[in-house]
This record gives sequence, C-alpha cells and structure tokens, in this order.
Amino acid sequence: MRYLLDTHTLLWIAYDQHKLSKEVVAILQNTNNEFLISAVSVWEINIKFSIGKLTLKEQTPKDLFDGFTTFFRCSYLDLNLNDTLNFYKLKTFHHRDPFDRMMVWQAIQNNLTFITDDEQIHKYTDCGLKVVWK
Repeated sequence: MRYLLDTHTLLWIAYDQHKLSKEVVAILQNTNNEFLISAVSVWEINIKFSIGKLTLKEQTPKDLFDGFTTFFRCSYLDLNLNDTLNFYKLKTFHHRDPFDRMMVWQAIQNNLTFITDDEQIHKYTDCGLKVVWK
C-alpha cells in the first residue's frame, strides 16, 4: 500500500516513536509499503521552525529531512498545480488548518492512505479519504 505521512507522524517517527500505535508501527515496518512526505509538510515545518513554534534536534529543517530520508525509506510528494487548482472540490470543512486540508486533498487525489492521529482528519472519510491510526 501507499501511505502519506501527516506532519506530526513524521516528527514522531523521527523523535517520539513511542507515540506511534502498534498498527502504525506494523505498517511502517512492512517493506512492501511505500511512504510519502508531502511538500506541504516540508513547508509547514519550515514555517513553524522559522517563527520559533517548532524546535528540532537538528540545526535546520533541511537537516531533519536529510536525516529522515537517509534512515527511513520514503519519497516526497510534490504540491502541483493540479492539486491547487482543484482544491476547491474538497467541499467539507472538518479541519481549519490549510496544511492539513491540502494533505487530505493530496491523499484523496493520489489514492493514498493518510497516517494521522488527528481526529478531525478522520472525519474526511466522508470525502473518500482512507486514513489509519487507531
């Protein structure tokens, strides 16, 4: 299967693995699965880091992602023009965070299962989102 990691999920993989559910750990350990990180998560982490809302053990967000992709098999999902032009089609507003809403849209559009612990995001199953956490 193909999975999109929510921003907090990839931070937990990097720093707080004890917060991951047993189901998610099993998914992450399955070598047949493919994992993606959205460019939206990279953008979100950079913004939060630059305004002091997020501290990282590494010196910069680039260091975090360089290390993450070295030790964890994953690839990046670009934010493309099609994603942004058709974002209006995500009609429900279960979540106010624009980063999360765009990642939900990307997961739906790319037929990815979203790994998140955010209960608001779980509500997007009514729009066709596949989500796993608990």
